[in-house]
Amino acid sequence: MTTELVGRRGRFVAACAAGILLLTAATGVAAQDRHVTAAFVGAMVHQSGDQPTRKPKPSPPLALAAAPAVVHKPAPWNGSARVAPYVESVEPSSNSAPTNAAIVVTFTQPMVQASVERSFALRPSVEGRMSWSDMFTFRFQPFQLAHGAAYEVSVAGRSLRGGNLTGQRVWHFSTLFGPPLVQVPGASNIKVPILTYHYIRINPDTRDRLGFALSVTPADFAAQMDWLASNGFHTITTADLYAYLAGSQALPSRPVILTFDDGYEDFYFTALPILRAHDFTAVAYVVSGFVGRPGYMNAAQVVEADRSGIEIGSHTVDHANLARSAYGNVQFELVASKQALERVIGHQVLSFCYPSGQFNATVAAQVQAAGYNDATTTAFGFVHYLSDRYRWSRLRISGGEGLGDFAAALNGAS
Repeated sequence: MTTELVGRRGRFVAACAAGILLLTAATGVAAQDRHVTAAFVGAMVHQSGDQPTRKPKPSPPLALAAAPAVVHKPAPWNGSARVAPYVESVEPSSNSAPTNAAIVVTFTQPMVQASVERSFALRPSVEGRMSWSDMFTFRFQPFQLAHGAAYEVSVAGRSLRGGNLTGQRVWHFSTLFGPPLVQVPGASNIKVPILTYHYIRINPDTRDRLGFALSVTPADFAAQMDWLASNGFHTITTADLYAYLAGSQALPSRPVILTFDDGYEDFYFTALPILRAHDFTAVAYVVSGFVGRPGYMNAAQVVEADRSGIEIGSHTVDHANLARSAYGNVQFELVASKQALERVIGHQVLSFCYPSGQFNATVAAQVQAAGYNDATTTAFGFVHYLSDRYRWSRLRISGGEGLGDFAAALNGAS
């Protein structure tokens, strides 16, 4: 092979090598990949044949310094690395979390969701719902946190990259205190407005005037709850009212009771989120025989409402007119509905509401004998005694009622 031919081949190989190196630098190939490229170039030189007899002139250095700087970002995970994940953030992290706060944990790597969910713990234990915003963000929504309570959050698990969670895995937070209890128990009577709601919806049938009267729109309901919160009202339950009049429990200032008749599904889907957002409680009177029917709450929704701090009361088995029912049928409606709801929520049901407000003295006596502590009617009023606890009066909130009328009714009854 002639010296000229070898020289030409060597210059060709050198040009190829320079081109590959420039391409490597411009595309940001990782360092180890550049080493592979250099080895490939060396192999090409080695395979070029006999070395020239005359040492070629060194080529001038490549002007890499004049090229634009390339910022090398970490390459996306390709399944080969096992880098340990850790927790990037946890909320809440303060000592003043609201009782409706969601616990949100953000990880530095995409996680195996089941491993995180199995390991997650909140102490003291609170029921709630788990979800994921994305593969990095775990969310636990407690049904209800206690006021003025300290909680511990712990989590573990592993990432999709194979690493187990490292670093801090236990955190603490506490919740806001509830309103002070300023009304000392034992008074013979008290003014407490007990509000009556049915549907929280936009009435689907404009010709249904009864349905319109019973339907408070979600926007109106939210405005009413805003008004109660901003004017110093504090929600309680009929169980709280009974305990106050019985001398065993104090009450906050300006107490109000929100009651929802019949157990419609819009209570769960519409009213309950608004109540939670305001840290409000309520009483849901559920017709036990309607649970799970179209348009009504199912058993799981009744349980979640109960765990969210809502008092579940009975509204009979099938919304019977008790004033016109035989004694034995009244007994069945009262006892069977109580037992059915207690099986669903796992504890006693002690509050009752007469369907359509229909009752008489005999029915009221049967309510007491069935083991209820109190019962509400549709009669108007807001002053309550322990002695009339099986015929407590209420204030009906009708559809289309303006906020001014709502405010006037509440201010006059408290």
